[in-house]
Amino acid sequence: MLAWLLALGAVLCLAYFIVIIFYSGIGTAYAFIWLLLALGMGVTAWCVWHYQRYPRKFPLRLPVSLVTLCGAGLVVMLVLQILIISKVPQVADSGLEYVIVLGAPVSGEMPGRTLRLRLEKAAEYALQNPETVMVLSGGRQSSGEMAEAEVMKRYLLEKGVPEGQMVLEVRSASTVENIAYSRLLIDTLRRQKEREEHPDERALPAYLPSVMGQKADSHQIGILTSNFHLYRAMQIARKQGMEDVSGIASESDRILFLHFCFRDGLAILKERLAGNL
Repeated sequence: MLAWLLALGAVLCLAYFIVIIFYSGIGTAYAFIWLLLALGMGVTAWCVWHYQRYPRKFPLRLPVSLVTLCGAGLVVMLVLQILIISKVPQVADSGLEYVIVLGAPVSGEMPGRTLRLRLEKAAEYALQNPETVMVLSGGRQSSGEMAEAEVMKRYLLEKGVPEGQMVLEVRSASTVENIAYSRLLIDTLRRQKEREEHPDERALPAYLPSVMGQKADSHQIGILTSNFHLYRAMQIARKQGMEDVSGIASESDRILFLHFCFRDGLAILKERLAGNL
C-alpha cells in the first residue's frame, strides 16, 4: 500500500511539472523541484516494493531511511503550508500611512504576471485610500534594465494613481532588502514630515503628545504582496522590528499557486537558517 501511495505521489508531481512547463514555460523558477520530488518518490516507492517482494535480498535500512526522510520532509512542508495559507484571506486595513508594495520580476518595461496582480491590488488600495503613501520597492534585475519600482510606478500611473502618492525604493534585490530599505525610506519621510509640521522643535516638547493622551508615533505601515508570499514578508518585517505591520494580500496565479506555496516554504527554511526570520 505504501509503495503504491508513493508511486501515485510521484506521478502527480511529474504531471504537475509537465503542467507548469506547458503553462508557464521551461524558464519557470524552480519548476525542476517537482521533477526532483517525482524522482525521489519514485525511487522510494521502488525500494519499498522491492523490499516487500524480496525481504531477504534487500537491506531494510534503505527503505526505512527513505520513508522516514520523506515523512519528515512532508510534515515540515505541511506545517509551512498551513502558515502560508493562513495569510491568504488577509483583509487589508484601510487608512494606513504607508504601504510597502514588494517588487517581483519584470519583463523589459512590463511587469510579470505575479507583479501585475500585486499592482492591481495596489492600485485598488491607493485609489480607495488617497492619503496613503505607496512605497514601491524593487531594484534592477540586471544592468541596463529598468528597476522594478520604476516599472511599478508606470503601471500604477496608467491605473490612475497620482504620482505624488508614490515614492520609489530602487536598491533592493530580495524580500529582506525590500523591507529594510523601504523602512529606511519611510523613516526619512517621517522626519521630513515632522520638520515641515514643526519647524521649531523647541516649541513642542517631546512629552507633549503623551500628556495629551495621544501616541507619540501614530504612523501605520502595511506590506502588500502576493498571498503565498505574505507570511514570509511579514515575519521578515517583524524580525526587523516592525511589530505592528499590517498585511495586504493580492491574488496569485491559480494554476501556479501550489508551486508558489511550495517554493515559498523552501524560502522560509532558507531565511530561517540565514537568521532573517
